[in-house]
Amino acid sequence: MFNIRFGALGLIVLFGSSQIAFAYNVSAWMPSWDAEEAYQSFDTNKDVIDTLSPFWYHVNEDGTLTPPKDGENLALIKYAKENGITVIPTISNSFDGNKIKGFLNNPEEKKKNIQNIVDLVLKYDYDGIDIDYEAISSEDKDAFTAYIRDLREALNKYNKKLTIAIQAQSFAMLPIYGDRGQDWEKLHPYVDEFRIMTYDYGWRGSAPRPVAPYSWVEEVIEYAITKVPREKIYVGVPFYGYGWSKPYFYTYTYNTILLILSKYGVDFQYDPWQKTNRLFYVSEFDTREEKGVHEVWFENHTSLEPKLELVKKYNLGGIAIWRLGKEDTNNWYKIRKILKDAPLGDPLYFKDVDKNTKYFNEITRLADFGIVKGQGSTNKFEPLQKVNRAEILKMALNSFARDTSMYLFKETRSEDFYNPFNDIYDDQWYFPYIQTAADSGIVKGYPDGSFKPSRTIIRAEAVKIALESAGIAVSSASGSSWYVPYRTWALKNGLYTAAEFKYDEEISRGEAAYIIAKVIEAVE
Repeated sequence: MFNIRFGALGLIVLFGSSQIAFAYNVSAWMPSWDAEEAYQSFDTNKDVIDTLSPFWYHVNEDGTLTPPKDGENLALIKYAKENGITVIPTISNSFDGNKIKGFLNNPEEKKKNIQNIVDLVLKYDYDGIDIDYEAISSEDKDAFTAYIRDLREALNKYNKKLTIAIQAQSFAMLPIYGDRGQDWEKLHPYVDEFRIMTYDYGWRGSAPRPVAPYSWVEEVIEYAITKVPREKIYVGVPFYGYGWSKPYFYTYTYNTILLILSKYGVDFQYDPWQKTNRLFYVSEFDTREEKGVHEVWFENHTSLEPKLELVKKYNLGGIAIWRLGKEDTNNWYKIRKILKDAPLGDPLYFKDVDKNTKYFNEITRLADFGIVKGQGSTNKFEPLQKVNRAEILKMALNSFARDTSMYLFKETRSEDFYNPFNDIYDDQWYFPYIQTAADSGIVKGYPDGSFKPSRTIIRAEAVKIALESAGIAVSSASGSSWYVPYRTWALKNGLYTAAEFKYDEEISRGEAAYIIAKVIEAVE
């Protein structure tokens, strides 16, 4: 039993509950700032970009349009079209609903504005126009719908497309909340791409939190498919991050994230609940007397992957990328593999790890998350080498968004900051991980006050550390040996058979990666 659907995507065949999608569209916004880097990203990945939306125009209160200094690049337009890419520039209201209120509600001014847009599209032979009007008040909701309807009618005369940027919501908003002026059910008949901006969940006015947490993105999608045809829905995917340090707020490109990681010697942590990443650092440029910790939530290829899988899960039109330039280049690997079904193999991160290596999938997964790296300055993982207490703590804590990097900075420590171990010092690379683990009750020292960071880990200890780092509680029967609940959990969740689980056997770095990857799966 199967059915065939035709839509904006082309042919999609559905077999029962599974699907074979022959095309998912990739639309991408191109900023006029960072123009060189944005163009480089576009040029490198033009094989997977279907629609390019240069962020070129701002609408004025009188309905006229203002291009940026470096906008209306004729060479770019020509080059994109030569490569079969649709060019649909964006018009923004600069996130100010009052700027468009006048012409939305004045028939003559609205007519002039629409004619300005049509003239612009025809002048440069654009394939259509993208409308990004945000912060529209509830009282202008019907006027905005009428505006989009009239613009659609005007563009239809020339067979031009209309796309629209939509502020995310996961339920019908009340008048007192944001996203008030966009009526999803009434708007979608007039647009070709319904680009939902499923990002900025964390924003300037919020507490530190993810830019686009997985559960929220899925909630928005589930709401959207009740209002809008699936083939028109484009999931907005962010390629950036935000940072908070009271009272300051920052926007970070991925290139900046890499500079922070390198300059301040910090790691980032993966959050399997939100399926995204965060890091902490203290800026040397912070001029406050008492420097504050910057908490940064950011997006990269590991957080992009589950969002792309949502597009396939719900059989949607595609994605809309904000934005090209200075992004994680591995994002494009994921897009090619997941949305375009490109015949790509799994990446090989280490010289001594290939598809024949035991635990290859789990080592690759943790490397993909950025959790494991080469030994020292080498590009080797040493999968057969025994793993010690310090190493597994770093792997486990970075897997579950623990605040380890905060401990790297003396500026953030209180006067009663306490180191419980006599063989651990704050200039050692593993200090923040051991300190975090001790503070969280994950590890304890030996009777002589030592931690013994170089001591090798046995199997039951590794499972214990991974579970406690993830916040997974296990219970033990009265009088049973300490390792029994961890053995029980490992067997119940399919990590080992009873014969395989020798609790006191020392394990390798490869097996440590396996255990942690399986615990991440359990959390996800």
